[in-house]
Amino acid sequence: MSYGDESIDDFLDSVASQKVTPAGGTAGALVGAIGTALCEMVCIHTVGGDEHGDGADELAEVRKDLQSQREFLLELSNRDAEVVDDLFGANRDETDRSVTMKRATGVPLTIAEACLSVLEQAAVVTEKGNRNAAPDAGTGSFFVHSALRASVFTVRTNLNHLSDPAFTEQMETQAADIERSADIAFERVLSNIE
Repeated sequence: MSYGDESIDDFLDSVASQKVTPAGGTAGALVGAIGTALCEMVCIHTVGGDEHGDGADELAEVRKDLQSQREFLLELSNRDAEVVDDLFGANRDETDRSVTMKRATGVPLTIAEACLSVLEQAAVVTEKGNRNAAPDAGTGSFFVHSALRASVFTVRTNLNHLSDPAFTEQMETQAADIERSADIAFERVLSNIE
C-alpha cells in the first residue's frame, strides 16, 4: 500500500508512532503533493470556471504538468520510506551502508527537484490564474517551498554521514542550485499574490 492510499488520520498516526517510517522525507513529499494539488485546483478553476483568467489555454497545459508532479511526489514519498527502512528499519542492510546512504540522499534531492518544478509552474498559475482562486496557489506554493527546504535539509544531513568528497560536493552543488532557483520562483509567486 502506498502512503497516497492511506487516510490522513492513518498517515499521521504512523508518523507519530515508534515506527521508523514514515519520517521527514515522506512527510515532506506529501506536503509538496498537497501544495501541488492546490496549484492544480487554480488551473481547473481558471480553465473551467466562469471567470477565466488571461491564461486559460496555457494553464490547461500547466495543470497536466502539475498533476504529473503531484503523482511523482506521492511516488517519492514511498521511495523515501523504503530507503529509510533500508537504513534504519526492519529492512536494514549493513552490507553496503554507504550505497544506501547515497540513495537516502538522492531521494530527497529528487523531491526538491520536483518541488522546484512545481514552484516554477506556480509562478505562472499565480500570474495567469483566476484571481479569486490564485491565493490557493499562493498557499500551495508556501507548502511546496517548505517541502523543498525540508528536502534540501535532509540532503545536507545525510551528506554529513558520507565520506565520499566528490559525491558530497556534487550533491551540495545541486542542492544549492535548487535552493537558489526555488527562491527566485517563490519570489515571483509572492509578487503575483501580494
